[in-house]
Amino acid sequence: MGVMVAKSAGFCPGVQSAISKVLELEASGKKPVYTLGPLIHNRQVTDMLAAKQITSVDSPEQATDKSGVLVIRAHGITPAFREEVMQSGMEVVDATCPLVKHAAEVISTYAAQGYHTVIVGDGGHAEVIGLLGCTQGKGVVVSGPEEAKALPHFDKVNVVSQTTQKESVFLETAEVIKAKADVCQISNTICHPTKLRQSETMQMAKNADLVIVIGGKHSANTTRLALLCRELAPQVLHIETEKDLSPQQVLTPKQIFITAGASTPNWVINQVADWVRQTRREHQKTQQAD
Repeated sequence: MGVMVAKSAGFCPGVQSAISKVLELEASGKKPVYTLGPLIHNRQVTDMLAAKQITSVDSPEQATDKSGVLVIRAHGITPAFREEVMQSGMEVVDATCPLVKHAAEVISTYAAQGYHTVIVGDGGHAEVIGLLGCTQGKGVVVSGPEEAKALPHFDKVNVVSQTTQKESVFLETAEVIKAKADVCQISNTICHPTKLRQSETMQMAKNADLVIVIGGKHSANTTRLALLCRELAPQVLHIETEKDLSPQQVLTPKQIFITAGASTPNWVINQVADWVRQTRREHQKTQQAD
């Protein structure tokens, strides 16, 4: 039916692992489960967890049952907050994505050597807040090369990336910062699943008449994926579920490419793809009958 779904669409390993951990904890039925902030940025998943009485809290103090389990979200938290959580007296399970942990370790290593840190990412995003906490107070966040141009001169600086950043933006920003430093360490901490997803998207989107990007409106990696597609395809729709689509939007395009962010569950992707194909199939039958 002229509808292609990205092989890389859907949960990345870090998100899948985090969700599996909390579901296993809930299934054991031993203790109530709390996540420190939304486990991932996807409303369908957070609604599913809430239905299982898995509660999101901002701090250990908000957990009503202190015999429960606190789960550190996939995005990670600052070292200072981690220490607070570990001293809360509650059982703690760390669901931080291993690749986010790696980025934090890179920052900590260079910060200990006196390097400033520039994080290329979304200021205020949960992952970036956590990474900024590893900079020993010598960190700054920029969204791209334009903001980087306003930075001061550095004696030693380590340039790192939010793990879901667009690679071309990171590399271009790093070059701007490099010209402002005596010593510049460029640490490309964009995760492999993100690179794979972006590479496949760039190949497929340029041949599509319509790209449908599925994922939470508050998901940084999904929003970035939609922006990438808008550079390549004539029409791009960022949706959360098939309910955000109308039949008119999917009937005219000859080739439709469907992709999704790292926090989008497969069941949502399948529902969208099935709805698009069924809508096009029924329209085709109507035309043939006429």
